[in-house]
Amino acid sequence: MSFDLEVVIVNQEDPVQIPFKSSIEVMNERDNQDIRRFSTTWKFMSQTKGIWYSLVKDDEGIKNAFLLCDSDFERDAQHIPVPFWIENEDVIYNLTPLIIRPEFKMDFEKILSFFVEQSPSKTIMFLARYQGGDCELIQGNLSIRDFINQINLKNILFNICYLITE
Repeated sequence: MSFDLEVVIVNQEDPVQIPFKSSIEVMNERDNQDIRRFSTTWKFMSQTKGIWYSLVKDDEGIKNAFLLCDSDFERDAQHIPVPFWIENEDVIYNLTPLIIRPEFKMDFEKILSFFVEQSPSKTIMFLARYQGGDCELIQGNLSIRDFINQINLKNILFNICYLITE
């Protein structure tokens, strides 16, 4: 299984480099041809004006988010904060909590906060994704503070795009 951590800085016209050292590598779609938008399944996120970024770590020559995060695949579905409008059991099956590994947590939070500040509209779209469950689900608007708090509570789910603001 592979994991993706994807961010669109909404309304950004030119990519930026993070101005601080980080244990997480940040790649953008303009400078790296391997970055691709998921335009067939994540149409709203893919069509949103802005620059698409991937948060990755090198894993034996392969850059992905596998080393950065994990999920609790054993968590009882009744204890997962599935949005009330989702009733399809196949979709619900692929909604599991995003867990940022402790050694990357501080850099992850710093990068997302920086990204929000870089958006002319102070908005980013965040998607933690793994293979399977490609059903476009959008949730928001969460402040960056609330979003980080919800990650700590294991209430942010894979395979849902979150709108995050200042």
